[in-house]
Amino acid sequence: MKLTFLGTKGYIEESSSPHHYHSSLLLESQNFRLLIDHGLLSKKLKTINPDAILITHGHPDAFKWLKEDENYSGKIYVTRETKQLSRFSQNFSLLRLNQWTTIGPFKVLAYRVIHSVLAPAVGFKIKAGKTLIYNSDLVVPKNKVILKDVDLYIGDGSSVRGNLVRKKKNQLFGHARISTQLKWCQQYHIPKVIFTHFGKEALRIGDKKLKEMLQEKFPQKGMKILLAYDGWSYNL
Repeated sequence: MKLTFLGTKGYIEESSSPHHYHSSLLLESQNFRLLIDHGLLSKKLKTINPDAILITHGHPDAFKWLKEDENYSGKIYVTRETKQLSRFSQNFSLLRLNQWTTIGPFKVLAYRVIHSVLAPAVGFKIKAGKTLIYNSDLVVPKNKVILKDVDLYIGDGSSVRGNLVRKKKNQLFGHARISTQLKWCQQYHIPKVIFTHFGKEALRIGDKKLKEMLQEKFPQKGMKILLAYDGWSYNL
């Protein structure tokens, strides 16, 4: 399975040379191209040429069809809540939570994560030979057991040390710290971790310094920690 991080920054105005486009991941296996998220600040679909698209939630950095239309003939897999947020009619296919869906050579499990009150989000557990988790925006998975038997965790880089978790009407929303997610990965013995969806704090620190901070706090004993950047490819 080949992974290409087409974009790696969150829903922020700030950008840097390594992190200019909104978070978007292209998975390739057996000549099938599966795209996860396509936001406002993304490359054109005719350039990416995906066979199908998965959408995590209805925020503009993940779901372009909130504000703009873009002609696409393939299937776009969304939850019912995300579809209802769209202003445009597209070839949407509804995802059923906690049920495996076959998309080309990929087996995809969508599961609820706590992230946004108005735009409920999901993470994806995806199998194609190896198994990966994609959690680009979250406070916590509703069921952390989803992290069992995973080869690669792809997580939310919005918060390094700052607290981006809030509460509204007794509902949590926001973003878990990188350190919190790494503790989950240690708990479930996940050997490889990649962070994407970087926020203001990470961009201000810079990739080099952030790597040093993570290596100091989480010595890489049995766990490899990597930071994605726009255009980077990785073979799993």
